[in-house]
Amino acid sequence: MAEIAAENKGNLVKNIRLAGSVLSIILGIWVALQAPPEGLNEKTMIALGITVWAVGWWITEIVPEFVTGLMMCILWSAFKCVPFKTAFATFSTSGWWIMVGAFALGAVAGKTGLLKRISLWVLKLFPASFAGQVWGLIGSGTVIGPLIPSMNAKATLSSPIAMGISDELGIERKSNAANGLFGACYVGFILMGHMFMSGSFSHYVLVGMLPEAYRGVTWLQWLLWSLPYGVCVFLGMGLFIVTCYKPKEKVSLPAGYSNAQLEKLGPMTRNEKLCMGVLIVTLLMWMTESLHKISAGEVSLMAMCVLMLLKVMDKSDFKTGIDWSSVVFVGSILNMASVIQSLKVDRWLGTELQPLLANVISEPALFIVTLVVVASLVKLVIVSLTSASAIFVLILPPIMIAHGMNPWIACMVTFAGSDIWYLSYMNSIYLCAHFGTQGKMARHGAMIKLSAAYTAICIVAFLISIPYWKMLGLIK
Repeated sequence: MAEIAAENKGNLVKNIRLAGSVLSIILGIWVALQAPPEGLNEKTMIALGITVWAVGWWITEIVPEFVTGLMMCILWSAFKCVPFKTAFATFSTSGWWIMVGAFALGAVAGKTGLLKRISLWVLKLFPASFAGQVWGLIGSGTVIGPLIPSMNAKATLSSPIAMGISDELGIERKSNAANGLFGACYVGFILMGHMFMSGSFSHYVLVGMLPEAYRGVTWLQWLLWSLPYGVCVFLGMGLFIVTCYKPKEKVSLPAGYSNAQLEKLGPMTRNEKLCMGVLIVTLLMWMTESLHKISAGEVSLMAMCVLMLLKVMDKSDFKTGIDWSSVVFVGSILNMASVIQSLKVDRWLGTELQPLLANVISEPALFIVTLVVVASLVKLVIVSLTSASAIFVLILPPIMIAHGMNPWIACMVTFAGSDIWYLSYMNSIYLCAHFGTQGKMARHGAMIKLSAAYTAICIVAFLISIPYWKMLGLIK
């Protein structure tokens, strides 16, 4: 009976997705055939119809996301909405190649065991108690965060470390304390990653979608601008977990746990040392981009080439270590920004929405709270964190610029603010962390309150950021 019920449920979901994909085609055709409003033309309407169809297929996932993305770019060019070079413009930009190099760096760091070693080094600095390991996991995640731009990879690689610590503490799996350690791991390795430009490849995506005059955000600028967020999330989420998820009885790791784990890894290998050296130099180059004028994309690609020359990375790593489907998918999203801006749709939307948003955007605090809430609601339908944020980054910049706001704020607030998991399907990164432990460590029901705490702390962090951003000139 259980098998039949599961099969019926699977068929129902499949039929819903199929119906949604057909509806997306119909809706896209309908948009394409509409008379263009003042300020737009027939080609723009066709381009918008194609975009509506693509977003629908991304939601239903009837085919892999990158396939839909490539089809979207091809159709823009085939229907002469924009020239071919505009439809595929992003694939020749520095921002796209940053992702290729950064994915390679992360893959090699994981393969060599360097990431686990760094985590254990950091954990050694904290007490062996539950609270100590909570802060240790958040701390180690913060250190590793800027080294790997793939949040899915970080989530998958880090959660088994948290489960190992939980087991060594003698904590029952899926208990309140185990949930807390799982949450601490997610906070450190994922949420703290929003503080660094290289903490997620999506950061490069969103910056690449901004108007050209605002795309030159450097690694150091991102870190400086997001400092209030980082401090608030580190302290606020850490205190919340230590307080609300603490075990009923006192627990402690066996003496010398971290040292024992490091001994199992053995001494640092040649490849680990070389990988660490390349990562350190890469980070320093990213941080000092404004001094040496070598773009982050050129730096990340050179780092990848150096790893291959040193034989730390091989052809197999290049083929499988880089998530090419994600890179192509992200490239297609960036192309969407190029096309929308080329057709002046962003300016038209800004003009049309100006009267509706005027009262909200004139009050930065109200605007930011509204952004977090609306972006979170959008995640109920568009589960891709990048895709959901991209909608806001496409629409809001003209309005924000007109009101003296740097549109980077939209990137940070919508992306970090909607990294939530009230419903598990809303967050693929959270699911990667969950499946990294084969679902054996945490209960989703117990993690909902952590998501609520993050939303509250995130809003507070961004409200605190307002006077700070005014001081830095991001808000005038």
